[in-house]
Amino acid sequence: MDAVLDALRFPNELNIISLPENVTLGPARVEGVKAAKHDWIAIMDSDDVCSPDRFRKQIDMIKANPKLGLIGGQIAEFVDNPDNTATTRTVPTSHNEIIKFAKKRNPFNHMTVMLRREAAIKAGNYRYFPWFEDYDLWARMITNGVVCANHPDILVNARIGEGMYKRRRGIAYVKSEWRMQKQLRTLGVISGLRLICNAAVRIPVRILPAACIGAVYRRVARGKVNNSERSINEE
Repeated sequence: MDAVLDALRFPNELNIISLPENVTLGPARVEGVKAAKHDWIAIMDSDDVCSPDRFRKQIDMIKANPKLGLIGGQIAEFVDNPDNTATTRTVPTSHNEIIKFAKKRNPFNHMTVMLRREAAIKAGNYRYFPWFEDYDLWARMITNGVVCANHPDILVNARIGEGMYKRRRGIAYVKSEWRMQKQLRTLGVISGLRLICNAAVRIPVRILPAACIGAVYRRVARGKVNNSERSINEE
């Protein structure tokens, strides 16, 4: 029904890309970027909820700084009810702080991202890189000189839960985590010493039970949110 309603609202714009088989996230996004018809691509996940003014705020960012090529914003996280958020993921807003943050962690919340199509393609587009398709692309875009920014406000309420933490553990995830750190080193984003430090901090967490990983995320990588406040200011 939602697809039908969208087609009625945008009869000349809706373009659904159907792939004959599950090619995994990275290759599927490659096809989406290639099929896009406009200069800017906005990312959305089906189980998340955008704020009503998300795109207005991001379009205002683009108008204010036409050199931007990659932008995002803050998220509030929920389990069942989007109006009952318990944690936030805060990322830096300025270009220089984003580059600094990228040495340790993903500097964007993927479900809030808008990217310039040409800049993504020049950087090599998405690719097969389980769990790190977005971080991998951002790193390549940054090293290509793409100007970045994050809006200081919460733009998306993102669904989390035990399933998310289960996906972020195990040997396969450890291997992909190590591959991402080596990719950052190859691109010159981090030094050899930073690679070792990142691996020493991040990889041991991936062998913990899912519930423990959730506790680590909430204590170290997330903040509490006041549901009466809908914005986060950069510290």
